[in-house]
Parts: sequence; structure tokens; C-alpha cells
Amino acid sequence: MRWLFIIDPLNKLHKATDTTYPIIKEASLRSIDTFIAEISDLFFDKEAKLYAQKIDFKCKTNISDKKLFSLDAFDLVFMRKDPPYDFAFHFATQLLSFNERKVVNAPRSLRDFNEKLIILNFPELIPETLVSSNQKQIIEFIKSCGDFAVIKSLDSYQGKGITRVRTDEKNLQQHIAEFTQNGKMTLMVQQFLPNIVYGDKRILILGGEILGAVNRIPKEGSYLSNFGQGGSGHETEITKQERAIAKKLALFFRENGIHFAGLDVIDGYLTEINITCPTGLQHINGLENKRLENTVVDYFADLTESIK
Repeated sequence: MRWLFIIDPLNKLHKATDTTYPIIKEASLRSIDTFIAEISDLFFDKEAKLYAQKIDFKCKTNISDKKLFSLDAFDLVFMRKDPPYDFAFHFATQLLSFNERKVVNAPRSLRDFNEKLIILNFPELIPETLVSSNQKQIIEFIKSCGDFAVIKSLDSYQGKGITRVRTDEKNLQQHIAEFTQNGKMTLMVQQFLPNIVYGDKRILILGGEILGAVNRIPKEGSYLSNFGQGGSGHETEITKQERAIAKKLALFFRENGIHFAGLDVIDGYLTEINITCPTGLQHINGLENKRLENTVVDYFADLTESIK
């Protein structure tokens, strides 16, 4: 069995918190031939190819020199490059589509489903939401949201590009002009959920089933819960409502080749679905004394056998 992980440079991964790292390590320790590569290693010359390095954890971390492979040489390919979703990422998914059946998550879905806009497929599960570049429309929506609304850029990640605005702000029109670049940039605007102070739950989904969850609580004085914005992780229980959300999404994930995803849920509302590189596994491991990478490798080992 030969697996390939397309990741950021290995020396830039935060090994204590990164989700991909323990999965790579566990795969290698099980004697799966485990390789790593970066987006820049992908190319097409008569077929999709790349340069990759074998990584071996059985004795000590040993990484080979880069060697040339056909993309077809791998039984499974994990697209685990951290955001942002940029042109380099987009074009990489085009090359990976030459072997779409073996790539997780499916390159087509990575292209089709923006992590902010994907929730629009489930309007009954989300807070009041507007997606628009029309400044007048945005201002009218914000003023209907109570005290506060949240503006999100569609290419943001890790809590970046998210701004809370007062609905009675004097300079609201000027700010919206800036955010939309005078009506040229489409934004997502949502009702602000004040119970964010009690946490933004990251629920990891594997094969349509709940793998685990961590509650991310903003630091004092902040409304941003992402770990990259200073949020802290806390052990949590998954509510009946959250289980219903996960069940509602399961068929959609299976139909679209989305094997590993992260749901963000605030006060029972679905606010984002991370499919490019969902994280949180090591935070859950640390809080609950688990090794969820075992379950992840079990699942993908079975998947590998099923697609041979």
C-alpha cells in the first residue's frame, strides 16, 4: 500500500497541533509506504506526475531524496495543503483530477465548494445569511440583524477576514464600500451569534460519521474562536442537535467524495464546513486522551482496499 500526502513544507508544520502529521506518522508505523510532496512538485508531462519523498518513522524520522513518480503510482493521495485556497491550490486540484478516484478530498469538490459558501446548501441549518456585493443590500441586511452583524471575506481562513460591525455604526456605508471594494467584491454577511462567548465547536467528520469534537472559546474581549486567533480548546460533548446536523450532511459528503471534514457550529447553527484541510485532531487527542489518527488510518486503509 502506497500513500501520498500533499502538504506544506514539513519543517513548517506545527507538529504538536497539526492534524496531518500524526496521520502520516501512524501510516508509516503501520508499514504503509508513505510519501510527502508539495504542490510545486506536481506537473503534467504526457501524464500527471510529481516528485515525492518517502518518510519513515519506524526507527527514526527518515526522509528520502525526491524521486519522480506517476500520480497513478499511489493507492491513495491526501490533499492536505493548508489554506489559503489560491491559484496554486486551484491548479493543483486540476492536475489531481487526473486521478480523482484516489484523491481525498475529491479535487472536484475542493474546487466546487468554497468553505464559506458550502453552507448555503443547507439554509435550514445556518444563521441569517446574505451573500452579495450590493452595498445597499448589505447595509439593509446588517440593519436587520439586531445589535451586530459579522462580515466574512469568502477567501478567509483561520478566523482572518472576519469583522463584527455595529448595526447602528455611523460610518457603516463607508466601511461597506471598503469591504466590497465599491461593489466589486462579494461578501458573506451573517447575523452575529452572541453565544460565541461559550464556544465555536469544531466537529470532525470521517466517512460521514462524527470522529470527535473540540469547543474553541475566544480569548477574553474577542469574538474570534479559531486557534490561530488565540482561541482555546476545551473538552465538549456533542449535542443531539449537532448529531442531527452531522447526519443531515452525511449523504452530501458521500455523494461528493468528501471523506474528512470539519464542521463549525455556534449555538446550534452551522457556520462553516472545512474541507480543504480540516484540523482539530490533536486538540481532541490531548483533551480526551485519544489517538484518533488510528481511526483515520483504519478508515483510509479500508478505503484504499475498496478502490483497488
